[in-house]
Amino acid sequence: MPVSTNPGIKRIVVRAAALLCAIACCVAASAALTDPVRKPAPPDVKGRAWVRNPIDRFILSRLEAEGLHPAPEADKRTLIRRATFDLLGLPPRPEEIRAFLADPAPDAYERLIDRLLASPHYGERWGRHWLDIARYVPGRISFTGIRHTSGDQPYRDYVVRAFNEDKPYDRFVTEQLAGDLLPPYADRVREMDRITAPAFLSIGAWFDQETDPNRLRLEMVDDMVSTTSQAFLGLTVQCARCHDHKFDPIPTADYYALAGIFRSTKIVGAFSDFWRDGRVRCLRPMAMPEEVAANAKLEQAIAAQAAGRWGYLTQRRAEAMQAWKADEPRYRAAATQLPALAYAKHFEAEDFDGVHNLRIAQLAKDGSGSDVIESMLPTDEWVKYRLSVPSDGRYRLDAFYNTAERTPLLVQVNGAAVKTDALAASTGGWDLTYQRWQEVATFDLRSGLNFLRLYAKEGTFPRIDRFRLVAVDPSRDEKIRRVAADQKLDPILLAEFQVEPEHPWPTISGIEVFLSPRQRQQIATIDAESERLAAAIQPYDLTIGVSDEAHPVDIPVHVRGDVYSVAPQPTPRGMPRLLDAALPRPAIPADHSGRLELAQWLTDPRNPLTARVMANRIWQWHFGRGIVATPSDFGTRGAPPTHPELLDELSATFVANGWSIKQMHRLIMASATYRMSCEPVAAESPRIQQRDPENKLLSHFSARRLDAEELYDAMLCAINNLPPQEATGPLNVEKSKNRAMYVLAANRAPKGMGGEIRKMFPLFDCDPSGAPIAVRTTSTTPAQSLFWLNSPLVEYYADRFAARLLKMDKLSDAKRVEMAYLIALGHAPDEVGIDRSLKFIEECTRDDGLAPEKAWSQLCQTLFAAEAFHYVR
Repeated sequence: MPVSTNPGIKRIVVRAAALLCAIACCVAASAALTDPVRKPAPPDVKGRAWVRNPIDRFILSRLEAEGLHPAPEADKRTLIRRATFDLLGLPPRPEEIRAFLADPAPDAYERLIDRLLASPHYGERWGRHWLDIARYVPGRISFTGIRHTSGDQPYRDYVVRAFNEDKPYDRFVTEQLAGDLLPPYADRVREMDRITAPAFLSIGAWFDQETDPNRLRLEMVDDMVSTTSQAFLGLTVQCARCHDHKFDPIPTADYYALAGIFRSTKIVGAFSDFWRDGRVRCLRPMAMPEEVAANAKLEQAIAAQAAGRWGYLTQRRAEAMQAWKADEPRYRAAATQLPALAYAKHFEAEDFDGVHNLRIAQLAKDGSGSDVIESMLPTDEWVKYRLSVPSDGRYRLDAFYNTAERTPLLVQVNGAAVKTDALAASTGGWDLTYQRWQEVATFDLRSGLNFLRLYAKEGTFPRIDRFRLVAVDPSRDEKIRRVAADQKLDPILLAEFQVEPEHPWPTISGIEVFLSPRQRQQIATIDAESERLAAAIQPYDLTIGVSDEAHPVDIPVHVRGDVYSVAPQPTPRGMPRLLDAALPRPAIPADHSGRLELAQWLTDPRNPLTARVMANRIWQWHFGRGIVATPSDFGTRGAPPTHPELLDELSATFVANGWSIKQMHRLIMASATYRMSCEPVAAESPRIQQRDPENKLLSHFSARRLDAEELYDAMLCAINNLPPQEATGPLNVEKSKNRAMYVLAANRAPKGMGGEIRKMFPLFDCDPSGAPIAVRTTSTTPAQSLFWLNSPLVEYYADRFAARLLKMDKLSDAKRVEMAYLIALGHAPDEVGIDRSLKFIEECTRDDGLAPEKAWSQLCQTLFAAEAFHYVR
């Protein structure tokens, strides 16, 4: 049978042709998105009376081409609820609704938008949108045991502040990629923004499962490449990590050109063989340059005092050793006259019976190594040992250790505290040069097995090399004193010749106990001056810090992404080449990481993607769907734009208006497109379902389910537990701490409800994974419906909502019902709704025996469960 007459073959050919056509269209659309942005001429339309601004012409042109008409304008109640949730993430208050409905002025709506944009709550709502892109998860990053820091919260507050201030988007981009490389500001707020913004690079979740430091380092770089390229360029550059991008013109070399920029960026401390070392992000003080310089000067002075102290001890030890070495035969002979030790045992610190937040590390000195126990995390550290002794008695425990901090240890023996400030003094430093013997504690032990525990609540645990446990014998101690006095020897050193005959000499750090009163006074003077200088250091809050590495590097292509299989030559740091036709790639100086050059390349008005990507995101956050439905993928695998000319119109306007996001809001929200009702023209519904079932052409406004945070905040507003903030100054975060974006990180959850809130957020599609979120999913599940019926959290807020209503004692029950609807749903009920609500309350009290308070709570819970509570239209 000829191919042309075979129905099955014909269908395959037709489908293949359609697929190839679709692929060609996608490729063409993607290519167009890398063309320079040019402001198009608005198309001519028939329904000019409907048009309010240029946006409407592009929308109406497509609708008319499909034979469709835009929906009528939504009523004022709908518009104020829509706009308020859209810009603030909060429901409008009853008094705001009444005022808007009563305002007959033709510019009432425009003034509503201006009022909302001026509200400090605006930055919280739109900052949350950006925080999704930046992979921010509230409270995920903390710095346990490090004072004056609240993790990633300064970055969160920076983003909120940037939106409230309408920071130009090009500046917003530059600060997040290279704020630390910009000239400092004289203004404190702007300077704090510059310091805080680069945390954008450092808040990824790259370390969660990786145990290989080398792979961890590459995962960190990949996280920065991936997030930066998706956020600002709308490109999946990370796909080129292992091979040339299979769909977009991004070769592997371009991935590693960008990777070199971020590999030359320091975001964590030094790596070692211990995998947790890479988990600690760098911090920097939130202080002005002159304040940092003043502290640095004090720290240098303290370091000079420490160096002088060490030099003084070194000299004193050299003088003492000269005399002691000459007397060594006498010391050894005198040691033979001492009573035998009743009990003495040496054991290594790493031979522990249990440990928490400590590890075993190998340190080297003079060509030999030594195992010590040391901190992994500077809080809640402890180590325990089993001590077996032959008889009841009193024992002294000594430690050979070193530390540069004053971290007091709690000593427990058999569960009882015997000392609270053990090893609290610094030995002078962290390397083995600064080791010394020091008494830990003296305590009673019982015959047989005993348990010893050393515990530090916070602070860096000292590096302990080994211990010795010696039975305390007062008669022996007296004998040592007599022998030493008779032979004119030092009693402390004489005791060491018996306990440590192979290494009896004190270290430099340990020489202090042998100093004369005058020499000790000299040390005390140095210590007092160090303490005076330390007291003058001003403690500043710390934020996640980013800086260029001291020596920026180019990195080679890693074959198939393998850390241990690399190309012979490094790839020069640089930008992707796919935009070369639009703007040149800047050169990166050898001593620069390239972050500042990357930021300048991204924000160059000639860059065809940066403005398009953000304009598309703003559109998406208003309408629920972007003109490009894949806002972080403008490549060939992304969705083609539904209105490419409109996207160029918005992008060109965005740049022309100084990259102002608030101006974009005014433009979009003033359009007839935004003001449309959710109900399409009734006669056209069948045609819309056939031609545009997803409402891509915007024949009407698409209803939107509230985000998890909005649902929570709406319940919070129902109980009047979110003080409104007027546009009279900056956001007062303390007043907002009950909002969903703060509540868990700020520990402000209602008592006993923290766990319930953590259940609610992912149930309503809040993703806690820490991956960049371009579009939040909106699911509808039975569990969500059951949540409104059974959750203790909903009951908690319903009880308090009811209490608020019942306190309105001047209102009748009917008016109270009306107020409940207005607060929860944004509109008053009709007579039928009031009658049914009152009947419901009556049945709850009469038939179910509920108290009036609980009956009203049941009504409030019903309102929370209503579809009108969950959606904006």
